[in-house]
Amino acid sequence: MAQSSAISGAASRSAITPATLIAIAVAVFASASGVDAISHLTGGFDGIWLSNAILLAFLLKHSRRNWAAIAVAGFIANLAAGMISYSPPFAAVFGLCNLLEVLIVALPLRAMVMDRDFTRSSSLLTFYALAVGPAPIISAILFSAVTHATDQTPFLRTVIDWYSSDALGLAIVTPPLMTVKWGDLKAMFKRDQIVWTSLLLGVVVFVMVLNFVLRSYPLAFLFFPAVVLLTFQRGFAGGAIALLMASVYLVIPALFGEASGVLHAHPAREQITVVQIFIAVLSFSVVLVGAALEERRRLGQWLAAAIARAENSREEALLAKESAEKANRSKSMFLANMSHELRTPLNAVIGFSEMMHAEIFGPLGDRRYREYTGLIQGAGKHLLDLINDVLDMSKIEAGKQELHREKLNIVDVVRDALAMMREQAAAGQVALEMAADSAPIFIQADRRAMKQIFLNLLSNAVKFTPEGGRVTVNTESNGDQVILSVRDTGIGIPAEHIYRLGNPFVQIRNNAGTTQTGTGLGLALVRALTEMHDGSFRIESTEGQGTTVSVSFPIRARETLAA
Repeated sequence: MAQSSAISGAASRSAITPATLIAIAVAVFASASGVDAISHLTGGFDGIWLSNAILLAFLLKHSRRNWAAIAVAGFIANLAAGMISYSPPFAAVFGLCNLLEVLIVALPLRAMVMDRDFTRSSSLLTFYALAVGPAPIISAILFSAVTHATDQTPFLRTVIDWYSSDALGLAIVTPPLMTVKWGDLKAMFKRDQIVWTSLLLGVVVFVMVLNFVLRSYPLAFLFFPAVVLLTFQRGFAGGAIALLMASVYLVIPALFGEASGVLHAHPAREQITVVQIFIAVLSFSVVLVGAALEERRRLGQWLAAAIARAENSREEALLAKESAEKANRSKSMFLANMSHELRTPLNAVIGFSEMMHAEIFGPLGDRRYREYTGLIQGAGKHLLDLINDVLDMSKIEAGKQELHREKLNIVDVVRDALAMMREQAAAGQVALEMAADSAPIFIQADRRAMKQIFLNLLSNAVKFTPEGGRVTVNTESNGDQVILSVRDTGIGIPAEHIYRLGNPFVQIRNNAGTTQTGTGLGLALVRALTEMHDGSFRIESTEGQGTTVSVSFPIRARETLAA
């Protein structure tokens, strides 16, 4: 852990400083010479090789442009450590093999895992695949081949010893150095956390004592729950400390042939091998648990941020909705007021033009004056119809349209509308007829609204039916509803545009590429007034053949209507 703080402080993206390079060299040399000294005391068993794991962590924490300097510092440190036990040529081979091992892990890892975030399980799995696979195997084979060729050392035994100690060192040391932060360590021992941290560490100590007292029993497996518990409670920092304590306790006795449990009866070499495997599995478990906890924490943060964004979006949507509704109400009120203000002078224009056209106060003189007054009258009536449509639509949108329901014979209302439209139909040479002489059908409805519905439907049908065409009106009841349909033989409506009709100010171009005059409010008013009567509105059309618009209204209880 002392090395962890040094590495964390050296993780700068800028050009590496000489002081940092010296620190790297000292850390690598101290770990290599220290482990080598223990190896001499224990008959040649390294146990855990630390220097490569430390050098690898330094490389991964710095940018690529600093790698050459770090690699040179690491090589010199390993060379110096090797000079203690080997001749200069062997020490050089020793240093080169160690450096090659580190680079075999670092280069592919940097290429495959760009963020080098060891708190992610994907990064960890990639690291373990390299650290316990090709890297220590290749370096072990190369070093063993050289020593075997020169000193006749046992090739296979040297490969196994080198591989096991180096792979174990990379597996259990590098991940903590990459994940544990100095701030996390300090946080564990803050005043408000030190008691709980001490209790957790006490669990690990208790397992160590239990293993020491009951040496003849295989109680080393108790380290798993103890170390995992500390990882759960304190994250990577807690797991690293617990793993370090367990490793020291298990490795040191094993190096001297005094492993706890049933292993003490076996040769020292077998003891250290089994302990190495045990620590590797323990480290793997701790690191993966820590990574899972970190990913869960990140997921929680992401979900919290997503929920916050959703809440903000919801609030913004509600505000936008309220603003839109307010603007729509303001628009409707404006249109209603303006339409009302325009109707008064327009009615006066229409009235005076009618008096002039009828020559109530005597002849106008030139016949063209009479023609002009007729045009003024027609234009005024057309404009008044448009204003009335806008006014009615505005009232509906503003929620101020009131219905005065009464008992109506809907068939009579349809006939009145037909009579009012015959002149317009005749002018366009369009036949206007009722399908059958229907029996009376009574509903509770607003008379003016019903007449407006049918007049708009008939006007649209006549407008879009060419000369020689036909408009047919049909009424029927099925007991619960009355259905009224207006069918024409006009130009029809493209299927992709039908859904748009019934919305305010929507007009569809005909097959000649033009639109009829109007506001596009006719069908919108029909739809709105129909829905105010709890009815439904439907359009069916075939382009080039004609259109059928149907409205249906519920028939109230007959006994009520007959009253």
